[in-house]
Amino acid sequence: MTTIGTAGKLDVPTMVAQLVAADRAQTDARYDRTERQITAQVSAIGTLKSAFSGLGTALTALSSKDAALARKITLPTDANFAATASPGAASGRYQIEVLALATAQKLTSGAFATGDSVVGTGQLTIGSGDTSLVIDIDAGNGTLAGIRDAINAKAGGKTVTASIVTGDDGAHLVLNAVDSGSAGALTVTASGGDGGLAALAYDPSGSSGLSELVAATDARVKVDGFERTSASNTLSDVISGVSLTLTKAEPGVVRELGIVADGSLQRTAAKNFVSAYNAAIGAMASTTAYNPATKIGAALNGDSMVRNASRELRDTVSDNVTDLKALGITINKDGTLKMDDAAFDAGMSKDPAAASRLFSGSAGSLAGKLDATIDRLVDPDGLLDGRTQSLADRTKSLASQRDALDFRMTQAESRYRTQFTALDLLLTSLQTSSDFLTQQLAAAGNSD
Repeated sequence: MTTIGTAGKLDVPTMVAQLVAADRAQTDARYDRTERQITAQVSAIGTLKSAFSGLGTALTALSSKDAALARKITLPTDANFAATASPGAASGRYQIEVLALATAQKLTSGAFATGDSVVGTGQLTIGSGDTSLVIDIDAGNGTLAGIRDAINAKAGGKTVTASIVTGDDGAHLVLNAVDSGSAGALTVTASGGDGGLAALAYDPSGSSGLSELVAATDARVKVDGFERTSASNTLSDVISGVSLTLTKAEPGVVRELGIVADGSLQRTAAKNFVSAYNAAIGAMASTTAYNPATKIGAALNGDSMVRNASRELRDTVSDNVTDLKALGITINKDGTLKMDDAAFDAGMSKDPAAASRLFSGSAGSLAGKLDATIDRLVDPDGLLDGRTQSLADRTKSLASQRDALDFRMTQAESRYRTQFTALDLLLTSLQTSSDFLTQQLAAAGNSD
């Protein structure tokens, strides 16, 4: 006789797990596909943002006046001065004669036995231009070394520095004016105390305890025959936009300073723009591509935002094809740009206004229009940030849907477990009844 089943052998956990897995498989697969799509789109948006930001940076440099108005200095190899020119400095040639260099005054005291020798007490007042330092000297710091330290502490590296120089004749307090030229010349007045500080006084028009080692002198230079005096060896207002640093006095020797337009910065900026533009075109192509063999599209295939951005960039460049070509920049068949350095330099020399028309950054220029497109894409709250936020919202929604699915499957699991446990008990009961009937029938047969 055939039995109903094997009592108590129903594998309830396995059956429940299989049913739950079957219930959620299709939904899990859909959620996984959506998650992969979101992840791919987030990555693609990041790729575009990086490329467009790079293009924006290149456009900023391209339209900068620092590049357009860059100047180059030409000097003879034996020049006794250095020079730098700021953007927009007038081009030209200037005759430079360095008559004298500015020097900082240096004063020295008479000889003392050692740095620990006592000088005296009272007050020292050190003047330089409009600055006046008052240093109190008492018995605790009235030695030569103590006075040095007190002066340096009060001055803090400005106006004057003090040191001790020891020679065969003894130790000398040396004061160095921080500022060069006659404006930085020092005066030292001693007052009060025991009178010993008078040995450190200095009055160029009267009696002094200190003597002058190096006189304070002003720099003197002639530019195109016009003489200029300065307290510093660096003069930034003799030639407009040019800073001169004098290095050696050679009266009677004239050397020429040349200032010419420097196209290298503009060329480099243009090359960087071409590279950044091509990177942006490449990023849009890769994130929207479609493979006909595999019939698989990239993350942003068919995306209207990217399609519109690509059209705007290409149209803007195409509208300026003539001026670009005049500067050696041509458009390839795939929409990317190619630049010829020599042709760029030649175009700049022939028509400097072409670069201005293209790269000025004004609303109607190539750079201005491209920059406006980039701003709409990468600015805070721009299109790319909006798309990123939308994807983040979708991710949160997907997480909520997964949580809801987990809850539904927990309920289904509980329901299946209850049902199959009851079925297991029923089968056990039926099996028991079946066994009993079998035994009874067997017994009745034996009794016959």
